Amino acid sequence: LQSKLTDIDKWGEINQLFENYNNKGQGNPSRIERDFVNPMRILLLSLPPDFSDDMRDAQFKFERAMRTVSKAVSGYRKDLPIEIDSSLIVKAENGWEDGRVALNEFFTLLNEATGLSGEMRLIPAPGPTQKEEYGRSSRRYFDLVKKTKLCQNRGGPALSQAWGQLMVSGYLQDSCGIPDLDDYFYQKA
Repeated sequence: LQSKLTDIDKWGEINQLFENYNNKGQGNPSRIERDFVNPMRILLLSLPPDFSDDMRDAQFKFERAMRTVSKAVSGYRKDLPIEIDSSLIVKAENGWEDGRVALNEFFTLLNEATGLSGEMRLIPAPGPTQKEEYGRSSRRYFDLVKKTKLCQNRGGPALSQAWGQLMVSGYLQDSCGIPDLDDYFYQKA
């Protein structure tokens, strides 16, 4: 999201992250809600109130920040050449930074609540060394997402085994193909 904020041609893609698609009256959450806000809510319900109150405040800060980004990019589509006021770019970047700070606050409180210091890595401040400070490979992330979706399309780990036995291929591989998550989450670079 951060790299797309400065490229106005990508604002249509950012706008899609915040769109709710109404599925015949059964409202589907936006991608931001599904991937960030809903997991936060689930975690809050499983923690004692002394931790969850502060974490809920961080969640609300994150939601407000994402609403700021959403308002800044709303109305822009992928292939529509429209002149954009430069103040909107600053507003969107400020919203992203506020969201980063709120998410880091949530992660810090979650690490304290679970007793697992450093389990959830904080997102470093923007700058030339941000990716090195974060320490996770984007290539390995996209590989993990791709293999997870492939496994889901095959019906999950249980059904993918059956599909794997039915398919005839010249090489043997895990039909689900999801790599060991410890290798991903605890990678050094």
